[in-house]
Formats: sequence, structure tokens, C-alpha cells
Amino acid sequence: MWFKNLQLYRLTDLAKLNAEQLDAELQKRAFVPLGKSDKLAAGWIPPASHAPDLFAYPGSGAMLIALKTEEKLLPSSVVKEMADERIADIEARELRKVGKKETKEIRERVAEELLPRAFSRSRVLRALIDFEAGWIWVDSPTPAKAELLIQLLRETLGSLPCKLPQTQLDPVTAMSTWLEHGAPRNFTLDADCVLKAPGDGGAQVTCRRHDLGSDEVKQHLKTGKLVTQLALSWDDRLAFVLTDKLHIKRLAFLELLEDQIKDANAEDAAAMFDTSFTLLAQEGRGLVNAVIEALGDELGEMQSPAAPAPAPGPAVALESKPAAPNDPVDVPW
Repeated sequence: MWFKNLQLYRLTDLAKLNAEQLDAELQKRAFVPLGKSDKLAAGWIPPASHAPDLFAYPGSGAMLIALKTEEKLLPSSVVKEMADERIADIEARELRKVGKKETKEIRERVAEELLPRAFSRSRVLRALIDFEAGWIWVDSPTPAKAELLIQLLRETLGSLPCKLPQTQLDPVTAMSTWLEHGAPRNFTLDADCVLKAPGDGGAQVTCRRHDLGSDEVKQHLKTGKLVTQLALSWDDRLAFVLTDKLHIKRLAFLELLEDQIKDANAEDAAAMFDTSFTLLAQEGRGLVNAVIEALGDELGEMQSPAAPAPAPGPAVALESKPAAPNDPVDVPW
């Protein structure tokens, strides 16, 4: 259990996010599989298979949640082909031209007929709510999917005061400076980066497994290109790629943390899950704080002090809770 991506959201008012009620609220909007005529469905599921009654899994001052989505795969080309056949048949039999409005209606009917037979695809998107430091991290490679989770979480809870973080230093300016003059304290430049010339359609250079301190790479800075992605390691513990949008990608253990996992001697899958979750919460918290600090800290301040956090662990005491009814989920997308 490890996140590969951190899409960051700053909780701006932790007093409005009740850790104790979170599990119950998520259960009210539990995932319900698609019906025959449904195209999309989304809802919350237990994030840990060994704790099927917990929809918000606690540990180390944080809670882990998981959103499941299911969608029918109905290619528009298939719908168009079948609709065109029906339109051609109507025009041949009735000796008339089918208009735009009728064409649209035929395509809609065809889509409704094909939907029950269409294959479906399921995905699970996880997020960590860090009550101790006031963050939500979504494990998604794209901002759009992260926004879907935040949107449904906001609808589930009634409100969710959070925003995308802004730092004193622009990430592009900071990363370009680090590439030219060296990484900030406790960070090390790795071997990958992306440089791009300013403006739409500007030339882009991708360096992989390259010496980022070489004159060849720095020459791109001299020609006006700026760094939009930079591979770094932090404190000899985590490797990652930072982007111009303040996203953390390709998050991975380094040898020091791998040794910690081995030394934990987890006896089963549940114990290994707890060990990984604890490391994710604690090390991820340290990494996020270090990145924000390296970028000059945040613009603005949180509106209230941190709410009481769930009890830390790696060993999490699981408390059985009655499952809420599977109410239908109104999918907002």
C-alpha cells in the first residue's frame, strides 16, 4: 500500500472536518454497482481489504479513504455505425431525408439499447486526509481525477473547505534555480527533468538518466528554457518528481525506508498494510512540509488550528461498525 502520486489540497478549516463522523458519512454513500441502464457510478469503499467495515482507515494522525468508479464502455463509433444503418433504412423505405433532430434521437435510442450489453471498467482512487498537518493527498496522476474525488467527498460531507496550495516561490522559477545552482537543503538532484521554452508551443526538452549538472543541460537554461518537472530525492528516504503545478509524481522508497519495512517483520498482509500506511503518512508528511518550505512556504494561512487527529499507530485498533445501507449514489460526472 503506497501512493505513487500526491495531488495536494490544503484543508483551510479543519474544524469543519470531523474525523469521528467521516467513516459514517462515507458509508452512507457507499459504492453501488452499475445497473443495466446506468452508464456511470461512483461511491466509497473500504480502503483496506482486511478491515471491510472501515471506510476511513485511521493511523498516524491521518485517515485513508478510497473512491470506486465504474463506467460502461460504449464507443461512439459503435453507436454511430448502428444509428447510421437505421437512418439509411428509414431513408430507403420512406424516401425522405432524416433531419438532425431525428438523427440525434435515433443515436440516443441506440445508445440506450446497447448500454446493458456494454462492458464496464472499474477504478479505485485513494486519498489520505492528514489531520495532523492539514492536507489531503490524492493518489492520482492527473488533476482531473483528483478533482472528481474532492468533488464527491465535498458532496458526501456537505462541505469540504480546501484549496490548491500556493507557495511564495513559483515552482518553475524555484526548480530552474535548483537545476542551475543546486538543490535546497536535504534534497538531491536526480537524473530526470523536463525543460520548456516559455509560451504556448514552446520547444520542450526531456532529459532521462542524464547528469543534470552537465553543461549540456544547463545550456538549455541559458537559452531561456525553464524547468517544468524535476526528479529529486529527499533526505535519502524518498525519490519523486516535482512538477510546475506542485504535483508530486513517481513517489518511491529509497533504500533507507526499504530497510525499515524489512526490519518491521510484518507477519501478514494486514501488518504489512499498517506498516506501509504508517510510513506513507509519516514520511509523506515530512516530504510535503519540506517541499513547501523549499518553495518559501505557503501564501496565506489556515483559518483554524488542527482538529483532533485519529490515534497514531502502525498497529491500528479496528473497531467494528455497522454498515450503512447502500443508498444510490448520484454521480456528478
